[in-house]
Amino acid sequence: MTGPSRFAFQSARAGAHGIPLATLFVTLFLLLAATNASAHGVDYHVERGEAVVVRFSSHHLPPLADAGFRVFAPDRRTLFLQGRTDALGRAVFVPDAPGTWRLLMATDDGHGAEVEVVVSAGQLALDIAPQRQIAPAGRLSATAAGIGYVLGLGGLLMLWRHRRDL
Repeated sequence: MTGPSRFAFQSARAGAHGIPLATLFVTLFLLLAATNASAHGVDYHVERGEAVVVRFSSHHLPPLADAGFRVFAPDRRTLFLQGRTDALGRAVFVPDAPGTWRLLMATDDGHGAEVEVVVSAGQLALDIAPQRQIAPAGRLSATAAGIGYVLGLGGLLMLWRHRRDL
């Protein structure tokens, strides 16, 4: 008898290891759909006073403690201060000239923010420029790593089921 064997037909219908193709497609769809749902950024709040206090937070994380930050003078090239946020996610600096100061913050996992603070000649009247966010770096690689992790777990599950059936 020529033509596909019964085993080949079952493999095509149910996947190579007995997993229905519909399950594979639904799993792949859910993985790809979840990538947009995980988008997030960093929020910040600037307090007024002689010192500029910028508090960084995120909706899904505790305060962004020990994140690196850099403060640039109004000429946008001179590095005025470099440091790390405190345990409450605060970056503090005392401007020495009027103008628009720029603070860049980045965490080790790729979250970040850029804050512009306008300091008047009296240094007590601070106006906050519109909020801007830096997109987390490496989102594509993190997504690919997550998909690889899930596929690896699926492979281990299939191997376990295959050995159990033997």
